[in-house]
Amino acid sequence: MAYILTSRKGGTVRFEPLKNGVVEKESESYSSTVTSNPIENGAEINDHVNNASGTLNISGVIIGGNSAINALKAMRASRDIITYIGVTRMSNLVFTSLKFDRSYKNRNGASFSATLKQVQISSAEYVPMDGALPMTSQDDGKAEDQQLAKTANAGLTMVSLQSVSSASVERHGAAYTQPSSAAPLTRQTGAYDGLAV
Repeated sequence: MAYILTSRKGGTVRFEPLKNGVVEKESESYSSTVTSNPIENGAEINDHVNNASGTLNISGVIIGGNSAINALKAMRASRDIITYIGVTRMSNLVFTSLKFDRSYKNRNGASFSATLKQVQISSAEYVPMDGALPMTSQDDGKAEDQQLAKTANAGLTMVSLQSVSSASVERHGAAYTQPSSAAPLTRQTGAYDGLAV
């Protein structure tokens, strides 16, 4: 069986027994955290679970030269996204540690161990800016409601095409120009003039 590490930019490292090496051990681990919120009687409410990213540990032996060693180092140095195919299959991995142990028993290679962690990949939403897009169907006057159909798209402001009666405009203006009878018109106590008494 071949064990394959494929990166997006750095190529592929394929471990084949008796050719360039083998992956001897694979270990997957997954963890989660649970929120704990104490309440008055001393108990705790656990209402949310956060799943952490998965981790893959692999170890093995490289034989027959430094090409696989250099390729693994290049993947780690370039912070490349890696897919691993072996007994375990995982994608969207990055190296968090990479270790080589050399000894006289394997002059043209090394034993290695690596820890890889899954990463979440997201991208920014793309909105074309070459044309004006209506915010909702009512901005284009396509709404079935007669009142909403009278609105028009005017950028960030909504303009109503319905006329307002002059009596409504007068009542609106009068509400802001008439004095209020609830507040006193003059101050009851003398003002402080800034001089010490």
